[in-house]
Amino acid sequence: MTKIINLKTGKEVQYPQKVCSVCCICETPFVRDEEGGVTGGMIGMIPVSFCPYCLSGVLDMARQLMGMNEE
Repeated sequence: MTKIINLKTGKEVQYPQKVCSVCCICETPFVRDEEGGVTGGMIGMIPVSFCPYCLSGVLDMARQLMGMNEE
C-alpha cells in the first residue's frame, strides 16, 4: 500500500473512505448517503450524477416547465 505524505507538514495523509460522486452540472463532490442527490442516473443513454443543490434546481425547473405550481 502506498503512503501519501503532506510535503508541508511531513505527516501521512489519510483520505476518507467514503465514496464520493461528482455532480455533472457544478462538478462538486458529494456523498449520496449523507447529503442526498442522485448517482448513477441516466438521461437517455447519458450517465448523470446530481448533487442535492443541482437536483433541487433541475426538479424545480421541470415543475415550472410542466406548469406544476405548489400553490
